[in-house]
Amino acid sequence: MKSSKVIIYLDKITNVFEIIIAILLLVVIAIKLFDKIFEISGVQIQIISMEFERILSVSLTLVIGAEFVKMLYKHTPDTVIDVLLFAIARQMVLYHENTIHLVGGVVAIAGLFATKRFLIEKKDDG
Repeated sequence: MKSSKVIIYLDKITNVFEIIIAILLLVVIAIKLFDKIFEISGVQIQIISMEFERILSVSLTLVIGAEFVKMLYKHTPDTVIDVLLFAIARQMVLYHENTIHLVGGVVAIAGLFATKRFLIEKKDDG
């Protein structure tokens, strides 16, 4: 019984962590939007000096880490697929080298979604 309380607590912490990352990423996107507006208007003001790709890389790495933590304490196929989905999506977004790699990533993600949809049994929570 005590371990289930720990799992619930860890689940809440990782969910809050993911929400914080999402909110911070939205703030960075808004700031970068203002940077671009200033750049287009000819004003040379740079609010955030870090490149957006680097910020996105760090954010996605943190989300993958949070999902990996979930995978470690839940031990379900869903969590493994979620980690793989985020890792493949990160690779596709940040390192889009050529069309073959992009198509391979799309096929891999489609395969993971198909696996999640058709091969993994859902437990009834009701």
